[in-house]
Amino acid sequence: MVRLIYTSTITDVFEVDDIARILKVARVNNKAQNITGLLSFNRRFFLQCLEGERSEVNRLYHKIVTDPRHSKPEILQYQEITQREFDVWSMGYLQDVESLRELFYKHTKNMNFDPYKMNGESVKALLIDIRDEIRKAEAT
Repeated sequence: MVRLIYTSTITDVFEVDDIARILKVARVNNKAQNITGLLSFNRRFFLQCLEGERSEVNRLYHKIVTDPRHSKPEILQYQEITQREFDVWSMGYLQDVESLRELFYKHTKNMNFDPYKMNGESVKALLIDIRDEIRKAEAT
């Protein structure tokens, strides 16, 4: 099993309404492929973690990077794992990562979030903190 974390820049063809369609399709397809993860985006970047069998995660990533809504895709972390961090979601989602500026600052020491400038471990830690924030929100 592997974890792949990538970022990409949102292109002009992306519309905010696209996110609902992306999530609907991802949740169905990922569940069928036993892929779990988390998707986060703001007005500039997508940040996503995918977990599952290597061949399935690789196939999905290659499909994502050909989507015209993404540009400059970059893998921030790719590693073998024995345990999933996002095991309860076929695709967890945080609507507006701008609302989590304190978490960004905690992991980047900069209020201007730019995932391209983060190393793999700090982006993973950020996503785990985002996961925990989503879980808190879901519990209320």
